[in-house]
Amino acid sequence: MPGRLETTAQSEASGSSPASAPKAARAAGHHEHLNHPDLLRIGRTPIHFFAAAVAFFAVGVAAMPLVITDVAAFFYQMRPLALVHTFTLGWITAAMMGVMYRYVPALTHHPVPYPRMALAQFVLYVIGVSGMIAHFEIGIWLGLWLAAIAVVISVLMFAAEIVPCLWAQVGRGVAETGMFLGVCFLVLAAAIGLTLGLDKTYDFLGGSVLTNLSSHVHFAALGWVTLTICAVSYRMLPAFLLPKIELPAAAIWQLYALTIGIVGLGVTLLTGAAGVTLWSSVIAASLLAYIFTIGRLVRTRRMPLDWTSRHAICGVCWLVIAIAMGLALTVTGADGEYGSRIASAYGVMGLLGWISNFIIGMSYQLFPGFVARARTGVGWPAVTIAELSIARTRPFVFIAYNLGVAMVAGGLLAGSIDLAVAGSACVAAGGLVYSAVTLWTLSFAYRAAMPSAARTDLRILPS
Repeated sequence: MPGRLETTAQSEASGSSPASAPKAARAAGHHEHLNHPDLLRIGRTPIHFFAAAVAFFAVGVAAMPLVITDVAAFFYQMRPLALVHTFTLGWITAAMMGVMYRYVPALTHHPVPYPRMALAQFVLYVIGVSGMIAHFEIGIWLGLWLAAIAVVISVLMFAAEIVPCLWAQVGRGVAETGMFLGVCFLVLAAAIGLTLGLDKTYDFLGGSVLTNLSSHVHFAALGWVTLTICAVSYRMLPAFLLPKIELPAAAIWQLYALTIGIVGLGVTLLTGAAGVTLWSSVIAASLLAYIFTIGRLVRTRRMPLDWTSRHAICGVCWLVIAIAMGLALTVTGADGEYGSRIASAYGVMGLLGWISNFIIGMSYQLFPGFVARARTGVGWPAVTIAELSIARTRPFVFIAYNLGVAMVAGGLLAGSIDLAVAGSACVAAGGLVYSAVTLWTLSFAYRAAMPSAARTDLRILPS
Protein backbone atom coordinates (compact mmCIF):
# COMPACT_ATOMS: atom_id res chain seq x y z
CA MET A 1 0.00 0.00 0.00
CA PRO A 2 2.72 2.59 0.76
CA GLY A 3 4.35 1.86 -2.59
CA ARG A 4 1.05 2.45 -4.36
CA LEU A 5 0.48 5.71 -2.49
CA GLU A 6 3.98 6.91 -3.40
CA THR A 7 3.48 6.05 -7.08
CA THR A 8 0.16 7.88 -7.09
CA ALA A 9 1.74 10.91 -5.46
CA GLN A 10 4.54 11.06 -8.00
CA SER A 11 2.10 10.65 -10.90
CA GLU A 12 -0.14 13.40 -9.58
CA ALA A 13 2.82 15.73 -9.09
CA SER A 14 3.74 15.38 -12.74
CA GLY A 15 0.19 16.02 -13.84
CA SER A 16 -0.20 12.52 -15.32
CA SER A 17 -2.19 10.51 -12.81
CA PRO A 18 -3.87 7.30 -14.03
CA ALA A 19 -7.28 8.95 -13.84
CA SER A 20 -6.13 11.69 -16.19
CA ALA A 21 -4.84 9.29 -18.82
CA PRO A 22 -8.12 9.04 -20.82
CA LYS A 23 -8.43 12.84 -20.85
CA ALA A 24 -4.84 13.15 -21.99
CA ALA A 25 -5.45 10.64 -24.77
CA ARG A 26 -8.54 12.53 -25.94
CA ALA A 27 -6.67 15.83 -25.83
CA ALA A 28 -3.83 14.34 -27.85
CA GLY A 29 -6.34 13.35 -30.47
CA HIS A 30 -7.22 17.00 -31.01
CA HIS A 31 -3.58 17.87 -31.74
CA GLU A 32 -2.59 15.39 -34.42
CA HIS A 33 -0.47 18.09 -36.08
CA LEU A 34 2.21 17.50 -33.43
CA ASN A 35 4.42 14.78 -34.85
CA HIS A 36 6.49 12.36 -32.84
CA PRO A 37 9.86 14.20 -33.12
CA ASP A 38 8.20 17.37 -31.82
CA LEU A 39 6.85 15.53 -28.81
CA LEU A 40 10.30 14.10 -28.11
CA ARG A 41 11.86 17.54 -28.44
CA ILE A 42 9.47 18.94 -25.80
CA GLY A 43 10.12 15.88 -23.63
CA ARG A 44 13.83 16.67 -23.60
CA THR A 45 13.40 20.48 -23.25
CA PRO A 46 12.79 20.46 -19.47
CA ILE A 47 16.01 18.49 -18.98
CA HIS A 48 17.98 21.16 -20.87
CA PHE A 49 16.61 23.83 -18.53
CA PHE A 50 17.29 21.73 -15.42
CA ALA A 51 20.88 21.03 -16.43
CA ALA A 52 21.52 24.72 -17.13
CA ALA A 53 19.81 25.72 -13.87
CA VAL A 54 21.90 23.36 -11.74
CA ALA A 55 25.09 24.47 -13.51
CA PHE A 56 24.27 28.13 -12.77
CA PHE A 57 23.47 27.19 -9.16
CA ALA A 58 26.88 25.52 -8.82
CA VAL A 59 28.57 28.64 -10.20
CA GLY A 60 26.59 30.85 -7.82
CA VAL A 61 27.32 28.93 -4.63
CA ALA A 62 31.00 28.54 -5.61
CA ALA A 63 31.32 32.29 -6.19
CA MET A 64 29.40 33.27 -3.07
CA PRO A 65 32.33 33.14 -0.59
CA LEU A 66 34.27 35.45 -2.93
CA VAL A 67 31.47 38.00 -3.35
CA ILE A 68 29.81 38.07 0.06
CA THR A 69 32.16 40.79 1.35
CA ASP A 70 30.93 43.11 -1.42
CA VAL A 71 27.34 42.19 -0.58
CA ALA A 72 27.94 43.12 3.06
CA ALA A 73 29.43 46.48 2.05
CA PHE A 74 26.46 47.44 -0.16
CA PHE A 75 24.21 45.19 -2.21
CA TYR A 76 23.89 47.54 -5.21
CA GLN A 77 27.28 46.87 -6.77
CA MET A 78 28.20 45.10 -9.97
CA ARG A 79 29.62 41.87 -8.49
CA PRO A 80 26.69 41.36 -6.08
CA LEU A 81 24.28 42.03 -8.96
CA ALA A 82 26.10 39.40 -11.04
CA LEU A 83 25.74 36.91 -8.17
CA VAL A 84 22.06 37.74 -7.62
CA HIS A 85 21.21 37.25 -11.30
CA THR A 86 23.14 33.98 -11.35
CA PHE A 87 20.62 32.74 -8.79
CA THR A 88 17.47 34.53 -9.98
CA LEU A 89 17.79 34.04 -13.74
CA GLY A 90 20.34 31.24 -14.06
CA TRP A 91 19.12 28.94 -11.29
CA ILE A 92 15.58 29.80 -10.19
CA THR A 93 13.92 30.98 -13.40
CA ALA A 94 15.55 28.31 -15.57
CA ALA A 95 14.44 25.56 -13.18
CA MET A 96 10.88 26.92 -13.08
CA MET A 97 10.73 27.17 -16.87
CA GLY A 98 11.82 23.55 -17.12
CA VAL A 99 9.16 22.38 -14.68
CA MET A 100 6.45 24.34 -16.49
CA TYR A 101 7.40 22.96 -19.90
CA ARG A 102 6.66 19.47 -18.59
CA TYR A 103 4.06 20.16 -15.92
CA VAL A 104 1.75 22.63 -17.66
CA PRO A 105 0.96 20.57 -20.80
CA ALA A 106 0.44 17.46 -18.63
CA LEU A 107 -1.78 19.32 -16.15
CA THR A 108 -3.92 21.11 -18.74
CA HIS A 109 -3.88 18.32 -21.39
CA HIS A 110 -2.91 20.99 -23.92
CA PRO A 111 0.43 20.60 -25.76
CA VAL A 112 2.57 23.67 -26.24
CA PRO A 113 1.64 25.39 -29.52
CA TYR A 114 5.15 25.80 -30.95
CA PRO A 115 7.23 22.74 -29.98
CA ARG A 116 10.06 23.54 -32.41
CA MET A 117 10.48 26.97 -30.80
CA ALA A 118 11.19 25.56 -27.33
CA LEU A 119 14.81 24.64 -28.05
CA ALA A 120 15.48 28.04 -29.63
CA GLN A 121 13.97 29.70 -26.57
CA PHE A 122 16.27 27.71 -24.31
CA VAL A 123 19.42 28.55 -26.32
CA LEU A 124 18.54 32.25 -26.48
CA TYR A 125 17.77 32.29 -22.76
CA VAL A 126 21.10 30.74 -21.74
CA ILE A 127 23.02 33.09 -24.04
CA GLY A 128 21.18 36.13 -22.68
CA VAL A 129 21.53 35.18 -19.02
CA SER A 130 25.21 34.32 -19.43
CA GLY A 131 25.78 37.65 -21.15
CA MET A 132 24.01 39.56 -18.40
CA ILE A 133 26.00 37.88 -15.64
CA ALA A 134 29.29 38.40 -17.48
CA HIS A 135 28.60 42.09 -18.14
CA PHE A 136 27.49 42.67 -14.56
CA GLU A 137 30.81 41.19 -13.49
CA ILE A 138 32.91 43.38 -15.81
CA GLY A 139 30.70 46.45 -15.37
CA ILE A 140 29.75 47.21 -18.99
CA TRP A 141 26.16 48.48 -19.16
CA LEU A 142 25.94 48.49 -22.98
CA GLY A 143 26.65 44.78 -23.18
CA LEU A 144 24.35 44.20 -20.23
CA TRP A 145 21.22 45.61 -21.80
CA LEU A 146 22.01 43.99 -25.14
CA ALA A 147 22.08 40.65 -23.33
CA ALA A 148 18.92 41.68 -21.47
CA ILE A 149 17.16 42.14 -24.83
CA ALA A 150 17.91 38.49 -25.61
CA VAL A 151 16.48 37.48 -22.22
CA VAL A 152 13.30 39.52 -22.79
CA ILE A 153 12.78 37.98 -26.24
CA SER A 154 13.30 34.52 -24.73
CA VAL A 155 10.79 35.28 -21.95
CA LEU A 156 8.21 36.37 -24.54
CA MET A 157 8.81 33.12 -26.45
CA PHE A 158 8.29 31.18 -23.22
CA ALA A 159 5.04 33.05 -22.53
CA ALA A 160 3.85 32.28 -26.07
CA GLU A 161 4.39 28.58 -25.32
CA ILE A 162 2.84 28.43 -21.85
CA VAL A 163 0.00 30.98 -21.77
CA PRO A 164 -2.16 29.23 -24.43
CA CYS A 165 -2.01 26.05 -22.35
CA LEU A 166 -3.12 27.83 -19.17
CA TRP A 167 -5.64 30.32 -20.54
CA ALA A 168 -8.71 28.08 -20.55
CA GLN A 169 -8.16 27.09 -16.90
CA VAL A 170 -7.58 30.57 -15.46
CA GLY A 171 -10.01 31.11 -12.60
CA ARG A 172 -10.84 27.41 -12.41
CA GLY A 173 -7.71 25.63 -11.24
CA VAL A 174 -5.53 26.97 -8.44
CA ALA A 175 -2.23 25.86 -9.98
CA GLU A 176 -3.19 26.98 -13.49
CA THR A 177 -4.36 30.41 -12.33
CA GLY A 178 -1.26 31.05 -10.24
CA MET A 179 1.12 29.96 -12.99
CA PHE A 180 -0.65 32.19 -15.53
CA LEU A 181 -0.36 35.21 -13.23
CA GLY A 182 3.26 34.28 -12.53
CA VAL A 183 4.15 34.26 -16.23
CA CYS A 184 2.52 37.69 -16.61
CA PHE A 185 4.71 39.00 -13.79
CA LEU A 186 7.77 37.40 -15.40
CA VAL A 187 7.16 39.37 -18.61
CA LEU A 188 6.62 42.57 -16.61
CA ALA A 189 9.74 42.06 -14.48
CA ALA A 190 11.86 41.32 -17.56
CA ALA A 191 10.62 44.49 -19.28
CA ILE A 192 11.36 46.63 -16.20
CA GLY A 193 14.80 45.05 -15.84
CA LEU A 194 15.62 45.88 -19.47
CA THR A 195 14.40 49.44 -18.92
CA LEU A 196 16.65 49.81 -15.88
CA GLY A 197 19.62 48.61 -17.94
CA LEU A 198 18.85 51.06 -20.73
CA ASP A 199 18.54 53.86 -18.19
CA LYS A 200 22.12 53.27 -17.09
CA THR A 201 23.21 54.18 -20.62
CA TYR A 202 20.68 56.86 -21.59
CA ASP A 203 19.58 58.22 -18.15
CA PHE A 204 15.90 58.81 -18.92
CA LEU A 205 14.13 57.41 -15.83
CA GLY A 206 13.05 59.59 -12.97
CA GLY A 207 12.64 58.59 -9.34
CA SER A 208 15.06 56.87 -7.02
CA VAL A 209 17.37 54.18 -8.34
CA LEU A 210 16.68 52.00 -5.30
CA THR A 211 12.88 52.29 -5.50
CA ASN A 212 12.92 51.52 -9.24
CA LEU A 213 15.17 48.56 -8.55
CA SER A 214 12.93 47.44 -5.70
CA SER A 215 9.91 47.44 -8.01
CA HIS A 216 11.74 45.16 -10.46
CA VAL A 217 12.85 42.90 -7.62
CA HIS A 218 9.39 42.53 -6.14
CA PHE A 219 7.67 41.89 -9.48
CA ALA A 220 10.26 39.15 -10.11
CA ALA A 221 10.76 37.60 -6.67
CA LEU A 222 7.18 37.91 -5.43
CA GLY A 223 5.15 38.09 -8.64
CA TRP A 224 6.93 35.55 -10.81
CA VAL A 225 8.66 33.23 -8.36
CA THR A 226 6.73 33.27 -5.07
CA LEU A 227 3.28 33.42 -6.64
CA THR A 228 4.15 30.53 -8.95
CA ILE A 229 5.62 28.46 -6.12
CA CYS A 230 2.52 29.04 -4.00
CA ALA A 231 0.31 27.89 -6.88
CA VAL A 232 2.39 24.82 -7.77
CA SER A 233 2.84 23.76 -4.15
CA TYR A 234 -0.93 23.76 -3.67
CA ARG A 235 -0.97 20.94 -6.22
CA MET A 236 2.33 19.15 -5.61
CA LEU A 237 2.59 19.03 -1.82
CA PRO A 238 -0.81 17.32 -1.39
CA ALA A 239 0.34 14.79 -4.00
CA PHE A 240 3.48 14.01 -1.98
CA LEU A 241 1.92 14.24 1.50
CA LEU A 242 -1.59 12.81 0.81
CA PRO A 243 -3.28 14.90 3.55
CA LYS A 244 -6.59 13.85 5.09
CA ILE A 245 -8.16 17.21 4.24
CA GLU A 246 -8.92 18.79 0.88
CA LEU A 247 -7.24 21.97 -0.31
CA PRO A 248 -9.63 24.77 0.73
CA ALA A 249 -11.46 26.62 -2.02
CA ALA A 250 -10.11 29.86 -0.55
CA ALA A 251 -6.61 28.97 -1.76
CA ILE A 252 -7.23 30.69 -5.08
CA TRP A 253 -8.25 33.86 -3.23
CA GLN A 254 -4.90 33.83 -1.47
CA LEU A 255 -3.29 33.98 -4.91
CA TYR A 256 -5.55 36.86 -5.94
CA ALA A 257 -4.77 38.77 -2.74
CA LEU A 258 -1.05 38.22 -3.26
CA THR A 259 -1.37 39.45 -6.85
CA ILE A 260 -3.19 42.62 -5.78
CA GLY A 261 -0.57 43.31 -3.12
CA ILE A 262 2.32 42.82 -5.54
CA VAL A 263 0.77 45.08 -8.19
CA GLY A 264 0.04 47.74 -5.57
CA LEU A 265 3.54 47.61 -4.12
CA GLY A 266 5.26 47.61 -7.50
CA VAL A 267 3.26 50.57 -8.84
CA THR A 268 3.74 52.47 -5.59
CA LEU A 269 7.50 52.01 -5.73
CA LEU A 270 7.67 53.03 -9.40
CA THR A 271 5.56 56.16 -8.95
CA GLY A 272 6.87 57.19 -5.54
CA ALA A 273 3.32 57.35 -4.17
CA ALA A 274 2.36 56.60 -0.59
CA GLY A 275 1.20 53.12 0.36
CA VAL A 276 4.31 50.95 0.59
CA THR A 277 3.44 49.84 4.13
CA LEU A 278 -0.18 49.11 3.17
CA TRP A 279 0.67 46.94 0.17
CA SER A 280 3.51 45.22 2.04
CA SER A 281 1.00 44.31 4.75
CA VAL A 282 -1.40 42.87 2.15
CA ILE A 283 1.42 40.73 0.75
CA ALA A 284 2.46 39.60 4.24
CA ALA A 285 -1.12 38.68 5.16
CA SER A 286 -1.62 36.67 1.97
CA LEU A 287 1.64 34.78 2.49
CA LEU A 288 0.73 34.03 6.10
CA ALA A 289 -2.57 32.60 4.80
CA TYR A 290 -0.54 30.40 2.44
CA ILE A 291 1.69 29.26 5.31
CA PHE A 292 -1.38 28.43 7.42
CA THR A 293 -2.87 26.34 4.60
CA ILE A 294 0.36 24.44 3.98
CA GLY A 295 0.71 23.85 7.73
CA ARG A 296 -2.70 22.21 7.86
CA LEU A 297 -1.83 19.94 4.94
CA VAL A 298 1.45 18.90 6.60
CA ARG A 299 -0.22 18.18 9.96
CA THR A 300 -2.83 15.87 8.38
CA ARG A 301 -0.45 14.01 6.04
CA ARG A 302 -0.69 10.26 5.44
CA MET A 303 2.83 9.96 4.01
CA PRO A 304 5.98 10.27 6.14
CA LEU A 305 8.21 13.29 5.68
CA ASP A 306 10.99 12.77 3.15
CA TRP A 307 13.75 15.16 2.08
CA THR A 308 11.44 16.80 -0.44
CA SER A 309 8.98 17.68 2.31
CA ARG A 310 11.74 18.69 4.74
CA HIS A 311 13.20 21.17 2.25
CA ALA A 312 9.73 22.54 1.50
CA ILE A 313 8.90 22.97 5.20
CA CYS A 314 12.28 24.56 5.88
CA GLY A 315 11.65 26.90 2.95
CA VAL A 316 8.32 27.94 4.46
CA CYS A 317 10.09 28.66 7.77
CA TRP A 318 12.53 30.89 5.89
CA LEU A 319 9.54 32.56 4.24
CA VAL A 320 8.14 33.48 7.66
CA ILE A 321 11.42 35.16 8.63
CA ALA A 322 11.68 36.84 5.23
CA ILE A 323 8.20 38.31 5.69
CA ALA A 324 9.34 39.88 8.97
CA MET A 325 12.47 41.24 7.28
CA GLY A 326 10.41 42.65 4.43
CA LEU A 327 8.10 44.48 6.81
CA ALA A 328 11.11 45.83 8.70
CA LEU A 329 12.54 47.06 5.42
CA THR A 330 9.41 49.11 4.73
CA VAL A 331 10.11 50.98 7.97
CA THR A 332 13.88 51.46 7.70
CA GLY A 333 14.27 51.72 3.92
CA ALA A 334 17.35 50.39 2.14
CA ASP A 335 19.33 53.64 2.09
CA GLY A 336 20.99 53.63 5.50
CA GLU A 337 23.59 51.25 6.85
CA TYR A 338 21.18 49.08 8.81
CA GLY A 339 18.59 49.24 6.03
CA SER A 340 21.23 47.91 3.64
CA ARG A 341 21.98 45.06 6.07
CA ILE A 342 18.30 44.17 6.30
CA ALA A 343 17.92 44.29 2.52
CA SER A 344 20.89 41.95 2.01
CA ALA A 345 19.68 39.49 4.65
CA TYR A 346 16.15 39.70 3.23
CA GLY A 347 17.48 38.73 -0.20
CA VAL A 348 19.44 35.78 1.19
CA MET A 349 16.46 34.50 3.16
CA GLY A 350 14.13 34.86 0.20
CA LEU A 351 16.30 33.61 -2.67
CA LEU A 352 18.35 30.95 -0.88
CA GLY A 353 16.23 30.13 2.16
CA TRP A 354 12.68 30.12 0.81
CA ILE A 355 12.84 29.71 -2.97
CA SER A 356 15.95 27.55 -3.39
CA ASN A 357 14.94 25.16 -0.61
CA PHE A 358 11.65 24.58 -2.39
CA ILE A 359 13.31 23.95 -5.76
CA ILE A 360 15.93 21.61 -4.27
CA GLY A 361 13.24 19.60 -2.50
CA MET A 362 10.95 19.35 -5.52
CA SER A 363 13.90 18.38 -7.74
CA TYR A 364 14.42 15.21 -5.70
CA GLN A 365 11.02 13.99 -6.88
CA LEU A 366 10.61 15.66 -10.25
CA PHE A 367 14.00 15.50 -11.96
CA PRO A 368 14.45 11.69 -11.86
CA GLY A 369 10.87 11.25 -13.07
CA PHE A 370 11.41 13.59 -16.00
CA VAL A 371 14.66 11.81 -16.90
CA ALA A 372 12.93 8.42 -16.79
CA ARG A 373 10.20 9.68 -19.14
CA ALA A 374 12.74 11.22 -21.50
CA ARG A 375 14.59 7.88 -21.72
CA THR A 376 11.36 6.04 -22.43
CA GLY A 377 10.53 8.53 -25.16
CA VAL A 378 13.70 7.77 -27.12
CA GLY A 379 13.48 4.02 -26.55
CA TRP A 380 16.38 3.65 -24.11
CA PRO A 381 16.31 1.02 -21.31
CA ALA A 382 13.83 1.96 -18.60
CA VAL A 383 15.06 3.00 -15.17
CA THR A 384 13.21 3.82 -11.96
CA ILE A 385 13.25 7.03 -9.95
CA ALA A 386 15.12 5.26 -7.15
CA GLU A 387 17.83 4.05 -9.54
CA LEU A 388 18.33 7.60 -10.80
CA SER A 389 18.59 9.06 -7.29
CA ILE A 390 21.46 9.23 -4.81
CA ALA A 391 19.74 9.70 -1.46
CA ARG A 392 22.66 9.31 0.94
CA THR A 393 23.93 12.87 0.31
CA ARG A 394 20.61 14.52 1.10
CA PRO A 395 21.04 14.89 4.89
CA PHE A 396 24.40 16.60 4.37
CA VAL A 397 22.98 18.92 1.71
CA PHE A 398 20.03 19.87 3.92
CA ILE A 399 22.13 20.60 7.02
CA ALA A 400 25.12 22.28 5.37
CA TYR A 401 23.00 24.38 3.05
CA ASN A 402 20.50 25.67 5.62
CA LEU A 403 23.12 26.16 8.31
CA GLY A 404 25.08 28.21 5.79
CA VAL A 405 22.05 30.33 4.86
CA ALA A 406 21.43 31.06 8.55
CA MET A 407 25.07 32.05 9.07
CA VAL A 408 25.12 34.30 5.99
CA ALA A 409 21.87 36.05 6.91
CA GLY A 410 22.97 36.44 10.54
CA GLY A 411 26.39 37.72 9.53
CA LEU A 412 24.89 40.30 7.16
CA LEU A 413 22.45 41.52 9.80
CA ALA A 414 25.13 41.75 12.50
CA GLY A 415 27.77 43.22 10.21
CA SER A 416 30.03 40.20 10.80
CA ILE A 417 32.00 39.53 7.61
CA ASP A 418 33.72 36.46 9.06
CA LEU A 419 30.39 34.82 9.92
CA ALA A 420 28.96 35.62 6.48
CA VAL A 421 32.04 34.20 4.71
CA ALA A 422 31.94 31.04 6.83
CA GLY A 423 28.25 30.66 6.06
CA SER A 424 28.93 31.11 2.36
CA ALA A 425 31.43 28.26 2.54
CA CYS A 426 28.75 26.03 4.11
CA VAL A 427 26.26 27.01 1.39
CA ALA A 428 28.91 26.22 -1.23
CA ALA A 429 29.64 22.82 0.31
CA GLY A 430 26.01 21.77 0.40
CA GLY A 431 25.19 23.36 -2.95
CA LEU A 432 28.11 21.81 -4.83
CA VAL A 433 27.33 18.32 -3.50
CA TYR A 434 23.69 18.79 -4.53
CA SER A 435 24.75 20.05 -7.97
CA ALA A 436 27.12 17.15 -8.61
CA VAL A 437 24.55 14.53 -7.64
CA THR A 438 21.74 16.22 -9.58
CA LEU A 439 23.81 16.62 -12.75
CA TRP A 440 24.66 12.91 -12.48
CA THR A 441 20.92 12.15 -12.43
CA LEU A 442 20.19 14.48 -15.36
CA SER A 443 23.04 13.01 -17.42
CA PHE A 444 21.03 9.81 -17.98
CA ALA A 445 18.65 11.78 -20.18
CA TYR A 446 21.56 12.24 -22.60
CA ARG A 447 23.10 8.75 -22.58
CA ALA A 448 21.69 5.27 -22.96
CA ALA A 449 23.90 3.86 -20.20
CA MET A 450 22.23 2.42 -17.11
CA PRO A 451 23.03 3.62 -13.56
CA SER A 452 24.91 1.04 -11.51
CA ALA A 453 21.89 0.46 -9.26
CA ALA A 454 19.98 -0.84 -12.29
CA ARG A 455 22.57 -3.45 -13.24
CA THR A 456 21.03 -6.39 -11.42
CA ASP A 457 18.88 -9.30 -12.52
CA LEU A 458 16.58 -8.83 -9.52
CA ARG A 459 15.40 -5.30 -10.37
CA ILE A 460 11.66 -4.68 -10.63
CA LEU A 461 10.35 -2.07 -13.07
CA PRO A 462 6.99 -0.36 -12.53
CA SER A 463 4.19 -1.55 -14.79
